[in-house]
Amino acid sequence: MKIKLLFFITKPYSISIITPIESFCERKPNIETAWFTVGDTGSTSFKSKVLHSTEEVNGFAADAIIVPGNIVPDFWPGIKVQIFHGLCEEKRGHYDITGFFDLYCTPGPVMTENFLSLQEKYGTFLVKETGWSKLDIMFNHKPIEECKAEMGLDPPKPTVLYAPTFSKRYTSSSDLFHEIKVLQNQDWQWIAKFHDLEEKDVIKQYELFASDHFRIIKDEGILPWIFAADILITDTSSVAYEFLPLNRPIVTYRATTRLDKGIDIMNPQELHGALIRSLEDPLEFNESRKNYLNDLHPYRDGKSSERIVKAISESLKSEELNNLKSKPLNWFRKRQIRKIVTE
Repeated sequence: MKIKLLFFITKPYSISIITPIESFCERKPNIETAWFTVGDTGSTSFKSKVLHSTEEVNGFAADAIIVPGNIVPDFWPGIKVQIFHGLCEEKRGHYDITGFFDLYCTPGPVMTENFLSLQEKYGTFLVKETGWSKLDIMFNHKPIEECKAEMGLDPPKPTVLYAPTFSKRYTSSSDLFHEIKVLQNQDWQWIAKFHDLEEKDVIKQYELFASDHFRIIKDEGILPWIFAADILITDTSSVAYEFLPLNRPIVTYRATTRLDKGIDIMNPQELHGALIRSLEDPLEFNESRKNYLNDLHPYRDGKSSERIVKAISESLKSEELNNLKSKPLNWFRKRQIRKIVTE
């Protein structure tokens, strides 16, 4: 069975979620892929063709549209497949049912259980557990020393990755600024990766003390830098869960859930001690990290992209989709999305 898949993204960070699926599809002669991007998603040269209008989308006639974000044009051909933009399922709105998707591909048991309950309640979509495509490369990386060297870092020197979220309600970027500035005197090397939606003024503050041992990276993807990091500092960002497969130390600032995945601090002055403690005993939270990973993403084989494509293919061939209830009309939201993709 030949199938056509359309990748629909609205944010730069979605690219690294989709590219593993694209790479898998490249090896399959029966799968044709294309992209449609909205807004400024960077200057990446995609391997598949890029569509630029609804007319081109209609001509491509996708069997399925794969979406890491929350919106998708309902009037485009193909079933609508949600694959999620992160593992941070505790954030507000994560389980909101928008009425746009036919299939939810969940990364692990926690989300699967919750979405199955919602499936039973609404009856407008299917749920298949597949794993999360972005993490496919997490389970086949080089030793940390080689990863550091490849990224231009000093292999023996401890590497601290700082990756805060952007939300004003949860971000640590302003609160931790002074402490991180002071800690530049330590014999560590720092990498800072800010969210695409972070305020520019905040980033400019950190740029003031950029040096040979403090680097702000603006790459589309964070995973190569995750591989090179000995320790992660974050807050409520989903990057904390992307770091779990490495089983390396995590320091969070005022996290809201799963606090024992590392050391959670409430005051900026606690950061230095938390970093020292984590580097001296990197396996302190070993068991809790493993347990959380099993809950959120138990797959270690790097084949989540394959499972996503398989779930789509099986759904297209089954009668399950035909038995779904009608989705809510949601005219206002649909009109907004139509405007976004036709401007």
